[in-house]
Amino acid sequence: MQFIMVSHGDLAKAMLGSAEMIVGKQERVQALGLEPTEDVSTLRAEVQARLNEIGPDEGVICFTDLFSGSPFNTVVSLMADYDIRHITGMNLPMMLEAFMMRSNPSNDREAICEKLIKEAPSTFIDVNKHLAKETDD
Repeated sequence: MQFIMVSHGDLAKAMLGSAEMIVGKQERVQALGLEPTEDVSTLRAEVQARLNEIGPDEGVICFTDLFSGSPFNTVVSLMADYDIRHITGMNLPMMLEAFMMRSNPSNDREAICEKLIKEAPSTFIDVNKHLAKETDD
């Protein structure tokens, strides 16, 4: 299974680097970013090239940083022509979970996406309330 991470600027690349510090080097993942000097068509061509390299027989999950942003819209524009599962709102905990789940061959991309969406709210914690609760206990 292939992962393609697409973001504004270097976010996807930095997130991949941070994830690899925690879970180790990852294969079959591309981190692409829309740079301020680039046109969206450049990013689209880059994502499309990666999808063409992967081929139709391997599952692909695309992760984008922001709903309705340019990277998001770029991936959406390719979904009619490619068999892509697309999750937006990527963050480091989500990517760590995706990498760990992918290492288990029994997890297909649907199972990974379902678990990520289910677990997404738990990736955000109001630390003030969490700490206040601990002192109340």
